[in-house]
Amino acid sequence: MTDRTRVASYGPTEEVLVDRISGDDGIYVVTLNSPETFNTMTVDLMKAIAHAFDAISKRADPDPNNDEVRAVVLRGEGRGFVIGLDIGKLDEYFAGGVSGKNDPWRAIRDCPFPVIGAVNGPAVTGGFEIAMACDVLLASPRAVFMDNHAKYGVHPGRQLSQSLIHVCGVKNAKFATMSSFPIEADLAHTWGLVQQVYPDNETLDRASIEIARMMSRNHPMMVKRYKSLIDQGAMGTYAEGLALEEASDGTFYDELTDLNATLEDGATKFQELVSWVAARE
Repeated sequence: MTDRTRVASYGPTEEVLVDRISGDDGIYVVTLNSPETFNTMTVDLMKAIAHAFDAISKRADPDPNNDEVRAVVLRGEGRGFVIGLDIGKLDEYFAGGVSGKNDPWRAIRDCPFPVIGAVNGPAVTGGFEIAMACDVLLASPRAVFMDNHAKYGVHPGRQLSQSLIHVCGVKNAKFATMSSFPIEADLAHTWGLVQQVYPDNETLDRASIEIARMMSRNHPMMVKRYKSLIDQGAMGTYAEGLALEEASDGTFYDELTDLNATLEDGATKFQELVSWVAARE
C-alpha cells in the first residue's frame, strides 16, 4: 500500500493514521499505530479510533450518489490487530470517558461506508469486538480471535455476546466465550467469522485494498443501502427484514440522481459480466 496519501492522524502520539489510496476509487485506510504494544486499547487509542471514523463518516455527501468515500480498510500496524484493554488499567478506562463521541465500536458501526477489517494478528476481547464491528473480515494465518471477558471477570458491553450468535451460532459462541478459546484463522473462516484467509500479511494488505476496490466500483448508493438493510435486518425477524427491503425498494429509484446514467452503467457492467462468463473454463 505504497501509493497513498496521509489524510490525518489522531491521538497524542498518532495512535491512529488515516490514509487515502491513490486513484479515484475513494478507498481510505485506517491504521492502528501502536505496534510496540500490539495495539493495546488505551484510552487514547480508543478515542483516536472513534474520532478517525467519525471524521470519515462526515465525508458522506448529502447525495449518496456523489460520495467521495467508497470503502474503508481497518488494519493494525505490527504483529497485533488489537489485543484489548490492559485490565490492570481498567480504572483509566472507566475514568476516560470512552462513550458517546469517544466510543470506537459505535463509530465503526455508524460508519455509512463498508468497513473491511484486515486482521493481521491477535484480536482479543475489546479487539475482538472492534473486529466484529467491521462489515467484512479478512485475515492472515497470524490472525487469532479470543474473548477473555470470562477469563478476566469483566462483563462484555460492546455487543459481542449477541453478534457471535448471529455470525457463528449459539454453540460456537458459548465455546469461544466461556473457555476463552483462541480461534485461529482457519477455524475463524470455518465458523464464518472471517470471509477470506490469505497466506501472509503482505498479501492480506493487498487483498484488503482489492476487495475495497471491488466495493468502491459498485453503485455507491446501493452498497450503502445493502449495508443498512443487512445491519437492520439482523436485529429483527425475517418478516421484519422483508418489510425493510420492500420499504427501501420503494424509495431507492426516486432517490437516484440520474436514473439513465445508472442504467447505462449497469448495461456496460452486464456486458463485462458476459465476457467474464465466456472466459471461464
